[in-house]
Amino acid sequence: MPREVPDSIYYECPDCDDDTVHEVLRGRMGKASLEATIRCTECGRTSSVTIQLPKLIKTQIVISDGPVSERSETELEETDRISLGDEFLLEDGRRLRVCSIELEGDRRVKKAVAGEVKMLWCQQFDDLSIKVTVNNDRVSYSRRIHAEPDDEFTIGNRLELEDMDCFIHAIKTRDKLLHHGTVEARDVVRIYGKYGEKSYPVLDLEEDEF
Repeated sequence: MPREVPDSIYYECPDCDDDTVHEVLRGRMGKASLEATIRCTECGRTSSVTIQLPKLIKTQIVISDGPVSERSETELEETDRISLGDEFLLEDGRRLRVCSIELEGDRRVKKAVAGEVKMLWCQQFDDLSIKVTVNNDRVSYSRRIHAEPDDEFTIGNRLELEDMDCFIHAIKTRDKLLHHGTVEARDVVRIYGKYGEKSYPVLDLEEDEF
């Protein structure tokens, strides 16, 4: 598959004296190079450059979808920078999130360059199964709900479950326990709620006219 002109690239900026993110204003792809006009997002310098493109490499991945795991591979540029939590689309359209990065020697790191990676351990990320704990005095119930990564949950809102409702009073993210605010589903580890009676829609039934 031919490469597309990227939206942005890392490139050494003469004014910043560092590799910075550059916006690609316009460009044309060659077999192994990119001719483009780029703008540094740090200082705003605009340049016309010809960039030799890094080699594309096959990277092995393990994809977890709930209790099911499968092995696959994806194509990355050997200089791509990968970090835990990164999200990307697999060639078949599935959205994945990087959960672990394995280098040679079974060494696990938080970030790496693609050329160093032995295996990426990923979670399928287009349909999330989120844990919910509902407290009703001394009794706790465990439930799961499905959500898309961009769905939002807000402390204090009513959450409708199949057999009960609850009012969200805390959300555990990967970093901390929150007692106020709104969190995207992609960051949620568990939702905690207070039990609420199941709500049902009220039907507005009109009398039959004769």
